[in-house]
Amino acid sequence: MSTRPLVGLALGGGVVRGMAHVGVLKVLKRAGIPVHMVAGTSSGSIVAALLATGNSPERIEEIALSLRARDVFDFGSTLVNLMLIGGKVIADFFGLPFPFRRPLGLMKGNKLEAWVNRLVGRERLFGETIMPLGITAVDVRNGRLVVFMEGKTTTRTVLPPDDAFIKGQPVALAVRASTAVPGIFEPVQLGDRLLVDGGVRDNVPAYVLRKMGADFVIAVDVGYDGKLQHNIGNIIDVLIQSFDIVMSETINMKLEHYADVVIRPAINMDPWDFSRAGYCVGQGELAASKALEEIKSKFAKVRST
Repeated sequence: MSTRPLVGLALGGGVVRGMAHVGVLKVLKRAGIPVHMVAGTSSGSIVAALLATGNSPERIEEIALSLRARDVFDFGSTLVNLMLIGGKVIADFFGLPFPFRRPLGLMKGNKLEAWVNRLVGRERLFGETIMPLGITAVDVRNGRLVVFMEGKTTTRTVLPPDDAFIKGQPVALAVRASTAVPGIFEPVQLGDRLLVDGGVRDNVPAYVLRKMGADFVIAVDVGYDGKLQHNIGNIIDVLIQSFDIVMSETINMKLEHYADVVIRPAINMDPWDFSRAGYCVGQGELAASKALEEIKSKFAKVRST
């Protein structure tokens, strides 16, 4: 395929299910379909950051298959934060003062940020990536979508007045903000902004790619697919599933408007089960392979206009 039109890849959030993005990347590479820019939300922001900083699909697969929860989760801070949260509840119940800090999540997210930093190049900034990169978060203070990106935007898409575009920040910081699932990870403080998971507003950032100048957008949605889920076994699963259900209708409407092709890997599993990474990659490959003819057909039409 030629370098025009510009192809953008939107990678959605879904915790470990986001590893399906790796399978999609492998299929696109084998088919000779170029990716000129990438945008990601939550776990999709991790894969997007790795791709944009020069990692091949094969290298990203190696990283995904070797990843363990202890590599990115601050389990030490979880216990401390649980004690602080419990102490605050007890103090409030008895009307007592509580002089200690009040955590805004179970984990800080420092470990995840450090892990991403090692993989993308320490303190690598937007603007220093191999390809244009967009990562989304949400300012929990006012509900605004915040997009970390670099370079110029295009006027072909009208920006909603409540969205904010930020440039010049470290890639790892943006990933940490985009993956800060409310209640689980503490929000990221950036100036007067308090940032949480971008999926709160836009879990598959196809719209962001249009603003970055993409002519043809392939979106990968690894969230709720409307089917019965059999792997809801704890409070975290309930939170994530509820989050997905609430967002699913909005996501579908946005993708219908901004994406040319939507790939939805069929993944029914505990979204926190890191041992299922290989399964997720395989499901991503399967879904992308099924979508190849649609991608080629629609891309040909865009090229001819």
